[in-house]
Amino acid sequence: MKADLILLAPDFSALDGIWRQPHPFVLWPVGNRSLAEHWMDEAVRSGVGRVIIYTSDRPADLRQHLEHGKYWSKDLQVVPVRSDDLAPAEARRMDRLPGQAEPVRIPDTATGLLEYWLELQKIWLQSRSAGAVAVDEELVPGGWAAEHVRIHPKAKLQPPFWIGAHTEIGPDSRIGPYAVVGSGCILAGSLEVQEAVVMPGSYLGQNTRIHRAIVQGGILVDVRRGCRVDIAENFIISPVSDRQPRTSWPGRLLAGVLWIMLAPLAKLWPGQQWSEEMVAVRPGSATLLQTGQKGSLLLRRWPWLLEILRGSFVWFGILPRPEEVWPKIPAETAERLKSAPCGLFSWADLQGCHDTKAPDEWVHAAYQVLQDNPAVKRMLLRQIIKLALRDPGSG
Repeated sequence: MKADLILLAPDFSALDGIWRQPHPFVLWPVGNRSLAEHWMDEAVRSGVGRVIIYTSDRPADLRQHLEHGKYWSKDLQVVPVRSDDLAPAEARRMDRLPGQAEPVRIPDTATGLLEYWLELQKIWLQSRSAGAVAVDEELVPGGWAAEHVRIHPKAKLQPPFWIGAHTEIGPDSRIGPYAVVGSGCILAGSLEVQEAVVMPGSYLGQNTRIHRAIVQGGILVDVRRGCRVDIAENFIISPVSDRQPRTSWPGRLLAGVLWIMLAPLAKLWPGQQWSEEMVAVRPGSATLLQTGQKGSLLLRRWPWLLEILRGSFVWFGILPRPEEVWPKIPAETAERLKSAPCGLFSWADLQGCHDTKAPDEWVHAAYQVLQDNPAVKRMLLRQIIKLALRDPGSG
């Protein structure tokens, strides 16, 4: 009969007074998965028959979390106890990574708990750089990235580090050493992340330095000072989901239908010429966008409909702009504009300004972003036919 793996998920809830997480410590991520998942991987490697976890800290949350890992194929029991000292004496503590050398300094303060968690990230990164088997790509020795990560060629990567799936790293970013960046993050550029964790789905703006800290959406936890700050300015840090409004599927489907219907007219329009520019579509990301030189705005921007269908553009947003125009915009305004979605039609269009190279276009764009007023969108919607048929060449 195969042996049992008996574990204790210790209760650190009384120490979580700074970050204030809704989950027990064993569900906090260490690298690419929760601490509890690392232990379940250990159960698979060691070939045990059954896993028994004793815990007094939200056992239902732990049980629900581990039930999603059906690939472990292990008999799993989560046993509630009143306190940690009621667990069996042979239970192994899950406050460390499997195989981690003992003795381990058990945290006894709120700041100590966060420092200890950051130390676990370091240990995990070092174990990977020592040759651990992984499905991630090793970009440089000791530097790992999951699938579909986009890193600007001018970004500077210093191992050890790990970058989660579908994350974008902008130019002049310095990642590492000992940086863990979760999946679905956007790091805009000209920033530093060292000995820190950026939680999944977080945006980090330009000219920021994160050292011995945690970023989670709009929350910054400074581990060195033992404090938490909720950031209101979304151009500094924010949840990615708050920064990228997406067009609904009916709106995207409409864009796709119009793209197909207008294709013959757009391509055969007399004297039509198409220019291509590399434009920013969101922080740290750019695309090669075509724009026509003849006809109405809708015909000139016919290729932009495909960007709405892909989810990169919205119907009403600011105009996409090439890299060379950003230095002409005040720095703080530029940061706000970089966080705004690009659109097929803009407030600047309504004011008769259709080119981002015009000296006053950014003023209209800033008004649209800073207002963030539903009345602006309603006005653009009421004028959509007029905007679609407007020919910039005819005044």
